[in-house]
Amino acid sequence: MRSEHWLFTIPLRLRSLLGRTQANQALDDELRDHLERKTEEYVARGMTQEEAHRRARLDLGGMEQTKEKCRDARRVNWIQDLIQDLRYGLRTLRKSPGFTAVAVLTLALGIGTNTIIFSIVHAVLLTPLPYRDSGRLVVIYDRETRATGLSKLMDLYHDFKEYREHSRSFDRVAGMTWVRGNPTLTGFGASKEVRQAQVTLDFFSLLGVPPALGRTFSKEDMARACTVVLAYPFWRDVLGGQEEHTIGGTIRLDDQACDVIGVMPQTFTFFPADTELWTLINSNTKFERDPLHHDLAIYAHLKPSVSNSAALAELTLLHAHGNEHRHAVETQPVVLPLQQELTWLAGANLRLSLIVLFSAVSALLLIACVNVANLLLTRSLSRQRELAIRAALGSGTPRLIRQLLTEGLLLSLSAAALGTFLAMAVIHFFNIAKPIPLPLGATVRINAPVLLFTAGLSVLTTAFFGFVPAWKVSRIDVMEVLKTNSQSATQGAGHRTVGRMLIVAQVTLSLVLLTVAGLLIGSVVHFASIPVGFAPDRVTTMTISLPPRTYAEDLDRGRVYERIFSRLDGLPGVQAIALSSAVPFRPIYGFDALEVEGQPPRTPETAHHDSGLISISPQYFAALGISLRAGRAFNADDQLQTEPVAIVNEALVKKYFDGEDPVGRDLHSFGALPEHNPWRRIVGVVADEKTGNPFQEMSWLHTPCVFLPVAQVPPARGTLLIRSSADLRSLGNIVQSQISRLDPRIPISNLQNLEQLLVKEHFAYPRFRALVVGCFAAFALLLAVIGLYGVLSQTVAQRTHEIGVRRSLGAEARRILWMVVKEGMSLVALGVGLGTATAWFLARFIGSLLYGVNSNDPTTLAVVSVFLLFAALAAILVPARRAMRVDPLEALRHE
Repeated sequence: MRSEHWLFTIPLRLRSLLGRTQANQALDDELRDHLERKTEEYVARGMTQEEAHRRARLDLGGMEQTKEKCRDARRVNWIQDLIQDLRYGLRTLRKSPGFTAVAVLTLALGIGTNTIIFSIVHAVLLTPLPYRDSGRLVVIYDRETRATGLSKLMDLYHDFKEYREHSRSFDRVAGMTWVRGNPTLTGFGASKEVRQAQVTLDFFSLLGVPPALGRTFSKEDMARACTVVLAYPFWRDVLGGQEEHTIGGTIRLDDQACDVIGVMPQTFTFFPADTELWTLINSNTKFERDPLHHDLAIYAHLKPSVSNSAALAELTLLHAHGNEHRHAVETQPVVLPLQQELTWLAGANLRLSLIVLFSAVSALLLIACVNVANLLLTRSLSRQRELAIRAALGSGTPRLIRQLLTEGLLLSLSAAALGTFLAMAVIHFFNIAKPIPLPLGATVRINAPVLLFTAGLSVLTTAFFGFVPAWKVSRIDVMEVLKTNSQSATQGAGHRTVGRMLIVAQVTLSLVLLTVAGLLIGSVVHFASIPVGFAPDRVTTMTISLPPRTYAEDLDRGRVYERIFSRLDGLPGVQAIALSSAVPFRPIYGFDALEVEGQPPRTPETAHHDSGLISISPQYFAALGISLRAGRAFNADDQLQTEPVAIVNEALVKKYFDGEDPVGRDLHSFGALPEHNPWRRIVGVVADEKTGNPFQEMSWLHTPCVFLPVAQVPPARGTLLIRSSADLRSLGNIVQSQISRLDPRIPISNLQNLEQLLVKEHFAYPRFRALVVGCFAAFALLLAVIGLYGVLSQTVAQRTHEIGVRRSLGAEARRILWMVVKEGMSLVALGVGLGTATAWFLARFIGSLLYGVNSNDPTTLAVVSVFLLFAALAAILVPARRAMRVDPLEALRHE
């Protein structure tokens, strides 16, 4: 019967959809016929026509109510009701433009900011890497077994061969290194240093990315002297993008002819992102000749049934053989998911930063929803009489709730549209400005998952802020409301209690956001204020590379550097010029162990590999403003033929000399070949330069360093440091011109301002986090203050009669002021208390993002709490002053 009834109503459904007027007319005719038959029945029983008609209408229960029930029973009313609700909702919102604008803008900012942050989270953490079966790609490192050791060391080439030949956990194993220097390209205009990555045979097949042109490496290439695969931008911009002139041809790298076999797609990227070509590690390279002294990163693809932990267990067994050869320290392997590692390489705390930002923006959306819920609650209370009249006329509670939820849905959809537009604009600016580096292949954009997320937020916000007023409507006592006036109808302790609870929730969340923002901002201020040990302002850096075949000998390299210094010293605006084998503030990997004259000889067990060796020119300390603590700096007398000398920093003195004066003492590197490792006389001590910690963001290291004169240990590749008042680009052009006149085969690259480079590499992420969370916290505070003001203003309006009575009975204005202030500040104090406890609990999770500030810093909590209390007091005083100015006669007359 039920199925038959459903089939019977199909025509009426279709008529309802296609012709609403005809469906209504048919229903009217049916009800009229029923009414007439019922009337005739009562007339036949002896009633008068008028009495029979009245009795029939009573039995029918009201024409309009009966029509609604019939439509509901036939399941044809929901579309009409929805259209009616939408029309009525639009009219209602249009009548209150101020309320509508505030609600839509509040929600739009909440939804828009969530969309922006989720777009970044989706691009960085949720989008798979653009490689075949990327979820099973891993990277293998070594880590020191001691607790304070380095957690990520490249493996030896010997390890790579061991894992490739004996491991049963992987389908493929490949290796790559990018730290062995970059070759110089000649034959295509001016000499140019190109960024190369040296890879093993299976590197591209491991990633599963085919080339755009030509092919990738094969076994036949192992016998060739030099084989390269090009990156698409390099092929297009440097080589002209002509296939017939590159694929199958050769390019010259460091005066060696290299066969070009392929070009990768334009979209292909791998670490480092600026790689321009990949060269093959073949049987003729130093890796094969000396596998125990050359290292690389190892990448592998896990077999389907193998987990990370199982692969690690197997590698640990394989690693146990020949452990004494690894970095001269005790190590063990570590296996990491490739996506996790690439995210870490983009920023040591990028994953945690995004989680913090997403949590902050979610709290902001929650505050926005609470604020709008409070607005809607206040508005629904003022509409109680209207809703009661509609209920008396036949609208059931579900219909009234649906109407309010429909209005909420209109607000949400409008806010979602505006928020999406805002997100698109901000994301476009983000992609242009690039305030922070992102992992490889991470493209922030509005795509299908992001739009689904935004749509889900709209539904969620509707359900959240629409629930409270809908719940209040379900509790309306129609008779009680109708027999009271409009003002008293809105009164009631229950209504005020809900509004107060929402205010407490806003204050609590706002305090948490303000606390997190305060901790992050304080950390940035502390981190930026710490002296780094050198003056980076007005210092320009550029990389200089000497062709290895032309400048193979130390004497040749030393002489060409002297000629470069003499050419550049006289340039206008140049105050000092120096050369260093390392960029200041960048990590110095302390892999050298030292022996000191007069101390017990070192053994493999007692040697500490903790020091770095840096070659510098005599003007290095002057160019960077580094203080000389004892002895002298290098000078022109320190040459290749003179006594080997060195300068040490204070960190080395503390570690190796225990407060003694090191000047005049000798030291050398433990375990190095004698012909390259003479004993060196210490001639000076300098202040420490802070260097970055590659494994921890917002952290400085004091690595023990030994400085060597460039004339005695000239590097093939170094960094020119020029302190000058000249413009960066013009200075670079002048330097390149002068060096090209000396030798056109010597290129310079990586022209940068040292101060800007320091900010980019060490302050970009902390500043971005602090700025974003600070903006969220400021907006949250604004919403909380507005919400508090709105609730108290409504309370004062509702209690106008009570205040008038109090004033007429002799209450002073200041007592009325204190009454309102006390009520508001009690809510704020409760919110501050809950917020302090919540912030104290949550702050521990962001400890790694802080510097110089404890996660439970009482000063930050106190300052934030006081600031919030004063902001809230300012919002409370406005309705409080309005209450104290209430005229008792006017209030009573109005009542």
